[in-house]
Amino acid sequence: MHPPTPFLYHIPMAAMDEALLRRLASAVGHELRNPLAVINNSGYFLKAKLEAGGSLDPKVRKHLDIIASEVARADALISDIVSWARPVQFELVPLPLKPCVEQALSRYHFPQNIRVEKKIGAGACEVPMDSMAFEDALRRILDNSVEAMPEGGRLRVSVFQERAAPVIEIRDSGPGFSEKAKASLFEPFFTTKPKGLGLGLALAGRTIEALGGKLEVRGAEGGGAAVRIRLGRRKSGI
Repeated sequence: MHPPTPFLYHIPMAAMDEALLRRLASAVGHELRNPLAVINNSGYFLKAKLEAGGSLDPKVRKHLDIIASEVARADALISDIVSWARPVQFELVPLPLKPCVEQALSRYHFPQNIRVEKKIGAGACEVPMDSMAFEDALRRILDNSVEAMPEGGRLRVSVFQERAAPVIEIRDSGPGFSEKAKASLFEPFFTTKPKGLGLGLALAGRTIEALGGKLEVRGAEGGGAAVRIRLGRRKSGI
């Protein structure tokens, strides 16, 4: 039986002038973030005043928390739009891969219903790296895997060497992806989920490519999906 064919990230051609897109994203981000900040501050003020007056009605607390949560989600969506429109520029320095992966995983808040398995064996391998950009890309991939398992499941993160290059694999036990979705996995604003803009994998792939690597997504044995990050190697101690 032949292994599943991977789907490689590629940067789609822009449909409009890049400078115009950046100005549009910046303007929209600025104009939307101001009223969001006002809503958030007003909600915080109301909650503080109501709590100061005695016990806060649970229903009122619930709805104030919903307001704060939705404001935070809207702000995150705006950040994704601005990030997509912004030129990719990183300062790359050789860093050991293993600590970069471990640090990113330690900062990620996994839901309690997700069982995380780690097999990190990259040894002293060094790669050209911008640690903050790499952590952001890995977070987006983890988000995608976690969101594919709303009822819980297993997520395995492995770091190993393949064809003389380091690989980070994130494998989940979710439903995987349909044949129809394969061709659009890395397109910006494509999503099969009820919420979100569909920029997660697109932004992650663009970041990994700017770091000198590539992103692959394939079906996993027994169901689910496996995302592989292949990075350019500087030195291997594996």
